[in-house]
Amino acid sequence: MTRLHSAALGLAAILLGACVGATTNPTVAIASKQGAGSVAAADSAPFARVYLALRGCTSCSHCRTTIRQMVRSATQGGEMRFSEDRVEVRYATPRQVPLRQVIRSLADNRLHDLSVVDVLFEARGTFATAKNGGATFTLAETGQTFPLSIGSAVARPADGSPVRLVALVNGWRENAALSLVAREMKPGA
Repeated sequence: MTRLHSAALGLAAILLGACVGATTNPTVAIASKQGAGSVAAADSAPFARVYLALRGCTSCSHCRTTIRQMVRSATQGGEMRFSEDRVEVRYATPRQVPLRQVIRSLADNRLHDLSVVDVLFEARGTFATAKNGGATFTLAETGQTFPLSIGSAVARPADGSPVRLVALVNGWRENAALSLVAREMKPGA
């Protein structure tokens, strides 16, 4: 493969990512920014991640500094990464994830032109069927549990199965109880 061919393929991949990222579906936009391997292998991925898709001013130094301060104050030990259109909070080791606080830290902001569009949550844990027939996801080694909806596009694992879950977070806009909507579940995480 020539350098020109390699450069053309790289540019095509970038343009495809930009086109997919320009979609009106924020969940797809977050996932497309992650590239083809959105969920890394279980041995190299952190315990949990929270992705917050942002819309609005993220380029001026005042807004960027304020966003960093707001998120850091709520992460309780998580490592924050910030790009133009999203904030990622990584938890390297098992711990309670303050999901509501991390989300609220930006959703309740008073910046002139910033809003949280969507939130994805990725973590290691186990899947189980609740007594009421619904599904739950329990974070590994912490016992922190979330109600879970699983659509027909996602394979439903056996109860008690360890999984790596990527899910859309619901309930934060209404300030209601948080729940997860499975987008991807990899067994054996």
